[in-house]
Amino acid sequence: MNILALDTSSKTIGLAVMTEEAVLYEIHLNTGKDHSSVLLPELDRALQSLAWELEAIDLFVVTTGPGSFTGIRIGLSTMKGFVLCHDKPLIGVSVLEALAHNVCGEDMLICPVLNGPMGDIYTALYRYRADSGFSCLLPDQIMKLQSLPSHVQEPVLLVGEGARAKQDELARLLPGKARFAPRSFHICRPSVVGQIGWEIFQKTGSHNPLSIIPAYLRPSEAELNSRG
Repeated sequence: MNILALDTSSKTIGLAVMTEEAVLYEIHLNTGKDHSSVLLPELDRALQSLAWELEAIDLFVVTTGPGSFTGIRIGLSTMKGFVLCHDKPLIGVSVLEALAHNVCGEDMLICPVLNGPMGDIYTALYRYRADSGFSCLLPDQIMKLQSLPSHVQEPVLLVGEGARAKQDELARLLPGKARFAPRSFHICRPSVVGQIGWEIFQKTGSHNPLSIIPAYLRPSEAELNSRG
């Protein structure tokens, strides 16, 4: 099965073209330009490098958040347009889940961390076991950094840009427990997003494109202002 995986949840665009067995093309771009002006040209370049048309893609996978409100909307609306036009399946994947899959430690607690607004963090907890794979122990949520220790009672492997940016404070809040993934593991890899999407598709089939919505985990600034 040919898979197109996309992540637009941060300043970086991640795009991968792959099968369930191999990554054929993968790129990360942080050009400083709006994602909407970069995404389609880069996708066209990827397909041309493989001598493929978009119709060759069998499964579309996209991150739904948390992250940039604008970036997530661009990625999700683009992929919805593709699947509705070509009648292909679409799977939505959490950025935090993808980050957790960057690292595998046998029976190790894994905590992806992303920077949130006003000093908050986006986080979740996962455990990986060789015989059963990943299990989610704490679903995606937003919280104060100081609240994280109440959920962590054992050594934990921290991964993600939030973990890197707040490494000193996390080490202080989790004395003797905090372990940090290498720097190269802190980005959301689109090939990992694609692999997770493939596994979900194998288990559950395609998600209804209209049911896949952004996982912001918090109200937008516009929503907050309208309430005020």
